Amino acid sequence: MALPPSAPASTYAMTPSSASLPAPGMIIDQDEDAGGVNVAAIAWQSRWLILLFTLLGGLASWLYLQRVVPRYTSLARVFVEQNLPRALNGDALGTFSNKYLFTQAELIRSSSVLSAAVEAPENAALETFRKTDNPVGLLRESLEVAVGERDDIINIAIELENPTDAAVIVNSVVDAYITQYAEERRTNVVDVVNILRSEKQRRDDELESRRKALESFRQEHVSLAIQSKEGNVVNELFSALSQELNATQIQLLESKTRYARAKKMLENPDQAPFLMELARSAHSNSRGSDLEGQIQSVEQSLVSQQTKWGPGYPSVRLLQDSLDKLRSKQAEQQQAILNAYVDGLRQDYELLTQRRDELQRAYDKQFALATAVSQQAAKLDALQEAHDRTARMCDILDERIKEVNLSEEVGAMNVSILEVAGPGMQTFPDRPKTLSLGLAFGAMLGFGLAWLRNLLDHRLKSIEEIASVMQLPIVGAVPLVTGARSREGERNIGGRIVALQPRSVAAEAIRALRTSLHFGLAGDARTYVVTSPAPGDGKSTVASNLAIAMAQANQRVLLIDADMRKPTQHEIFGVEVESGFAAVLSGVTPAIEAVVATSVPSLDLLACGRIPASPVELLNNGNFSEALEQLSRHYDQIIIDSPPVMPVADARLISAMVDCSLLVLRAERSTRRISVSARDELLKVRTQRLGVIVNAAPLHRASYGGYYAYGYGSNGQVAYGGEVAPEPAPSRRRLLKQDLEPELGAVDS
Repeated sequence: MALPPSAPASTYAMTPSSASLPAPGMIIDQDEDAGGVNVAAIAWQSRWLILLFTLLGGLASWLYLQRVVPRYTSLARVFVEQNLPRALNGDALGTFSNKYLFTQAELIRSSSVLSAAVEAPENAALETFRKTDNPVGLLRESLEVAVGERDDIINIAIELENPTDAAVIVNSVVDAYITQYAEERRTNVVDVVNILRSEKQRRDDELESRRKALESFRQEHVSLAIQSKEGNVVNELFSALSQELNATQIQLLESKTRYARAKKMLENPDQAPFLMELARSAHSNSRGSDLEGQIQSVEQSLVSQQTKWGPGYPSVRLLQDSLDKLRSKQAEQQQAILNAYVDGLRQDYELLTQRRDELQRAYDKQFALATAVSQQAAKLDALQEAHDRTARMCDILDERIKEVNLSEEVGAMNVSILEVAGPGMQTFPDRPKTLSLGLAFGAMLGFGLAWLRNLLDHRLKSIEEIASVMQLPIVGAVPLVTGARSREGERNIGGRIVALQPRSVAAEAIRALRTSLHFGLAGDARTYVVTSPAPGDGKSTVASNLAIAMAQANQRVLLIDADMRKPTQHEIFGVEVESGFAAVLSGVTPAIEAVVATSVPSLDLLACGRIPASPVELLNNGNFSEALEQLSRHYDQIIIDSPPVMPVADARLISAMVDCSLLVLRAERSTRRISVSARDELLKVRTQRLGVIVNAAPLHRASYGGYYAYGYGSNGQVAYGGEVAPEPAPSRRRLLKQDLEPELGAVDS
């Protein structure tokens, strides 16, 4: 296809960079909702529905405002000061809890206060009370008492239909609260003071009685008066004897253990060396040390003489006798030391035994004396503690009585009215808020319906959505071609819009598709099949116009109507044939003889002819591939219009034998599920190239559209330039590529 280098390739038909062609035979598991939900797109598509419900919501709010009875709120603000004495703390008064102000708020709403407000003389003629049988219940439901979040002010408000009544009632409630609880508090203060004084008198009598009992007991037991810094002398002596007796018993046990062990070691000759070590560690003996020194000196001399003279020499014998005497003397001395050591341990044990016996006798005597004194001291302590406790209670009562002032100021309520209730202001309904809520609710309801409609609508609506769902190159996007008339009055010219209206938006889109195929997806492909997922997507119209556009680019093009179930190409080009594609597949007619010329130069048509009984068997008998190979030798490009993919298997068989497959999807009609299924079926047969053409693409989007999507020229239906030039008379003569080369620039302009 000899397109000039300067030929414009509209972005309406170019492949998005994010889409890539899957490998042949690969099945893509693509979620139908790929790409997410575009909220703005849903709102824009359903803008009239949302606007309608917004207006309906506003209208409903306005009607509601016209019918509703307005209400008015009157407000009084009071400050209750918590300055009563601590003596009034108590559950009976219920005044000074941790939530004092909240308690006062509940008291204001109490039945006694509300009843007093209703029974006030100035409220007898109020219209609000005349309309109800239970005015107290009305006040309980309507009156609002709240404590400020950032202050200690109590707000008392009521909302009624009569603004004057609202102000009178609120002021009456405040007056009833102050009057009723001020009198009650004054009475309670007097009662509390009387109770405190009575209790104080009783405690004074009790204190005097306990003081006399304490003095009498001390006079009877004079010994308890002898005290030291640490306490009673008898108890101190008993404690000292107890400690000394315990220490002596421990020493006695240790002495007995040492004596028994030493005596046993003395009786055993093998333990003598160890006992000797104990004795030496307990008593130092200089005489024993001198004797050991003499023995060592004689032993050294003896060894020296034996080495020099031998054992029989006289001096050696003298030294040996002297050494024996010294060793005998040493043994006697060691035995005496051991005996003395054991005897010393025995004497220590006997002395400790005597000391223990003496301490035990003194302890027993002092124990009896301390027991008697302790009982008397315990009784004295009990009397003293009771006296002190009663004295403290009397002091506390004195302080509480001093805090209570029986003057009028103590019993009065410390309530300050900061704001007196006046005629109420209208608070219901809030007209701006009600209208805003009505409009907002209507808009939300409209958008909710639009959202629901979008969830239930599985159609592919935009080119971006199709690219996201299909994950295939978008090789072209064609606007919707409506039934129009040509200059000669022909109807249904959509299948030949490129030839009859070459400067229309649709014609320019088809030429952009041709450019995209040549420079993009198809490349050197020569055979194309144009199909769709389901009937009615416009595949036949796209196939015929694409064939015309390729023929206008100086290509010998053959259009084959392989839709042997519902053929339409013979109607589009206005030809009548009896022997067509079905006859070629049956072997009745040679392929080249079944081809007929059309009114478009360089474009021939192989129509379907008679509709066969079983098209699938004809496509499978092997004649189709032979016919396609034979026709490829006579034509540069072959466009095949096949049946839809999903209803029958014809398109899958044809797609496996051609160079490029084009799947036509119609925006706002083709569904996600059937479109993805059609794509997968074509990939299963290992189609070599697969692209998507969007039919009836929306013209208001510029993502895949071109400059012609908005129109440029005398009107919006002309893509570029002025009036549509009249078509030249169709010629039956076929031209070669080189004959048309100089004229191609004018064709694609």
